[in-house]
Amino acid sequence: MRFLVSSTLLVGVLLLSACSAVGPRTTSEPDPNGYLEFESRSWLAAPTDHEAGLLQGRIEAGSAKKRLQYNASYLLKSDLLAYSLAGHGDESTALPAELGRQSLRQELKLELPMALGAPIQVDIHNQQDLRWSFNGEARADRQRAHLYWKPDFLALDVHWSPLREATVSGRPQHCFLQANLRLPSLVPVDDIDAALDLSGQSCRIHAPARGVVGLTTRSEALAWRWGEVLDNGLRLKRVLPEWQNFGKEAAEPAYEVGFKQTLSRSDWQLGLDMAWRQVDQHASRDPLSIPSRWAMDVMLRRELGLVALTARWLHANDPLWFVPLASPVERERLSLLIDFSHWLARKLPELDARMSASWEHIEDARGVDDNQVNWNVQLTW
Repeated sequence: MRFLVSSTLLVGVLLLSACSAVGPRTTSEPDPNGYLEFESRSWLAAPTDHEAGLLQGRIEAGSAKKRLQYNASYLLKSDLLAYSLAGHGDESTALPAELGRQSLRQELKLELPMALGAPIQVDIHNQQDLRWSFNGEARADRQRAHLYWKPDFLALDVHWSPLREATVSGRPQHCFLQANLRLPSLVPVDDIDAALDLSGQSCRIHAPARGVVGLTTRSEALAWRWGEVLDNGLRLKRVLPEWQNFGKEAAEPAYEVGFKQTLSRSDWQLGLDMAWRQVDQHASRDPLSIPSRWAMDVMLRRELGLVALTARWLHANDPLWFVPLASPVERERLSLLIDFSHWLARKLPELDARMSASWEHIEDARGVDDNQVNWNVQLTW
């Protein structure tokens, strides 16, 4: 997805403006039909502005009532070059891990005319990051689009992101198109909020370790949700892997009937998610890879001041349960976790700090047991 404004043109405008400035520069041009705001900073023009980098700029424009808004920001930074220009190039002979980086972020917001009493809102994001080192360059592109419409009696959400993110997200399944429609419940429940959700997804599976790469799936789901303090959900889901494009014969869709319940009261939280599943087994290459018909997820959490305790039991915990072609994974998992993050955040308020200790008992699909004890500490500054 590309914007009408060229990235090269945008960078050129920011560069010329930054070079002509003597420091941080901000401009705004009022117009009865819209607005235009511009800001640029450069370490070259203002050596004391170390956060600006070689070039940092922002452009924002839109219509008067903000029915249409566009904003873009650009950053070009090289600590190595800035260090050399400041006359410190001979103080260290160590080669830096990074020579420089640039980042370009664009966003377009559009509000379409009213329909059934509510406008249709469209939000599009595009971000490009490029890092240079002695080993070459690393590029990361991220795009997404969101359509939202909420009149009085329904809410529609549509999300889109590129297919290529399936290989870099780290998750076995990336859903590049998701749509959800929430309607009033067909079964009225007195004095309790209730709603009916219709949803659909198109996903791509990237799980090399499990022998499945490039399989596209489509799914539809119907869920009835009700409750306030005790949140309940009853769902029916249909998943159709596109085996034809994967070099296999067509198979019957996979089905799931599930019930989910969440209770939050005071310092306690209880979660229950159970499901019955039906999968066409003819594509399985290993009897062990056929998933259990029943899946269970039970969680109990207790807040104890600055410490939180969580116990969890998972049965047939497999995000690719509808793909019997995938190699088998775990059968059971029992875990206990102590979270010290609130306590550590109080001790180190200037850092984003997290700390936890956990014990896990895992039984894989072949019945082999494994026990793990982990101590995790994460500090970000």
